[in-house]
Amino acid sequence: MGEPSYANIREQINGLSGLPIMELSSSDITDQIDDFHGIETYDPIPISDESHAVELLESQFQELFSATTGSAQPAKRATKDRGSTSSSSSQSQLFCKICMENVPADEVFPTSNACPHEYCGSCLTCYLGTKIQENISFVKCPDENCKVVLEPGMYQELLPSEVFERWGITLCESMLLDAQKFYCPFKDCSELMVDDGEEIVTSSECPSCRRLFCAACKVVWHSGLSCEEFGKLGEDERAKEGLLMMQVAKEKKWRRCPSCKYFVEKREGCKHITCRCGFQFCYGCGNKWGANHSC
Repeated sequence: MGEPSYANIREQINGLSGLPIMELSSSDITDQIDDFHGIETYDPIPISDESHAVELLESQFQELFSATTGSAQPAKRATKDRGSTSSSSSQSQLFCKICMENVPADEVFPTSNACPHEYCGSCLTCYLGTKIQENISFVKCPDENCKVVLEPGMYQELLPSEVFERWGITLCESMLLDAQKFYCPFKDCSELMVDDGEEIVTSSECPSCRRLFCAACKVVWHSGLSCEEFGKLGEDERAKEGLLMMQVAKEKKWRRCPSCKYFVEKREGCKHITCRCGFQFCYGCGNKWGANHSC
């Protein structure tokens, strides 16, 4: 048996974008959004050491975005010019079309360099968090008539770091073809892996939870059954108990009725079997019995 051809997505993504991978549940994202109280008081948690990591993330996000859209606009922070100290500037307000309220101008942020729409920081944070939670990699402007895709690099300081990282992971996953993606079949793991396509592999070990699965069938390892035999099973038979029954039947060489799928064990006599459902078949080859049948 060859070496597994499913590589850990952590290595694939880290090599592609430099982003660290972390597990984040839907509740974690919701908690992060609920804890956000405004851009003025939010102190972003650095993703890695020093400002170089921030610059690297922004540039690599832009590279990912440009690779799919064909445009290479430099990402800029979603912040207004707060250098003015005039009373008229501090009193000016703008209307946010999401919350339908007037908010101070210094709390309003642009959605993109390519469109004129602006929204308050709280609404943009909630909007982006919801889209990222839904695993939407390319998020469009909140305006229903706008087709502009938002640039992740503009929102690094607006979003909680965990949510921003999740966005990066989603973007990286979207770069993979569906045929290359595979998730660990164990529900308490669901680690994303990539099929490198070098060879066909059946029995594989998840690099995260270290449990066996069938990479060809994309299920928990079906011990005692070939992939072809497993593929013929009904949905109810693929459960643990059904697999155990199939393994016992294979060991004892029971034959299955082609009509009702009931297992039959022949102890003596000829190969001509009449099942309890009335169907007649050959115990030797499992095919329908006929007048000229030979096995």
